[in-house]
Amino acid sequence: MSGIEDLKATRKALRDMSRVVTYTRKTLAKMVREEERLGMYSSESQPGQLFEALEHLGEVREGFILSQRTTPQTALSDIRELVRHILIDWQWVHNLNLTLSPGDQLDTLNHQLVFYNHALVALAVLPRLPAEAITFPQRHPSYHDVSVPILPGELLARIEELEQIIYQTEIKSIRDIDYGSFRRTYAFFEASSWLIKNHLKPMLDEL
Repeated sequence: MSGIEDLKATRKALRDMSRVVTYTRKTLAKMVREEERLGMYSSESQPGQLFEALEHLGEVREGFILSQRTTPQTALSDIRELVRHILIDWQWVHNLNLTLSPGDQLDTLNHQLVFYNHALVALAVLPRLPAEAITFPQRHPSYHDVSVPILPGELLARIEELEQIIYQTEIKSIRDIDYGSFRRTYAFFEASSWLIKNHLKPMLDEL
């Protein structure tokens, strides 16, 4: 693939990501409004409406795995934590009644690293998100209390939390989902949407 084709493919991937992230934030906001208005799981919710968000987060997780490089300074505990998560800790999948079907070929490297790095920026900016960009129903429009994951194990745990919560919103009422986990997930997509609107979209429009 030529450099021009690479650029076109990357631009398309970023536009697709922008669409998925923006749609996910709007869908989560609608779910929250319906929950507040009706006090129950919205009858208008459509199963599978956040499937693309799950696919996107799966690529973010792949990007995280691909980005990891061990050095002599890497803490042994961090390596063990990564191994535990990546190779062993899939109990949550079984708890959600998901199945893992073995593939017959390796996935090719696409834009996982791009998506992962966008997610990293969103996680970092989240506690400093401007009040006017925050729509989650709370007393003060702020995510100052949401910690930024730093260590590899913390990053992977947060990514997996995002995947779990997005899946859970498809099958149960928001009030039955852990409040802190749901709020962090909502906040992530809010921060990601803010970055897209204020930084990524203008850049893509110029290209």
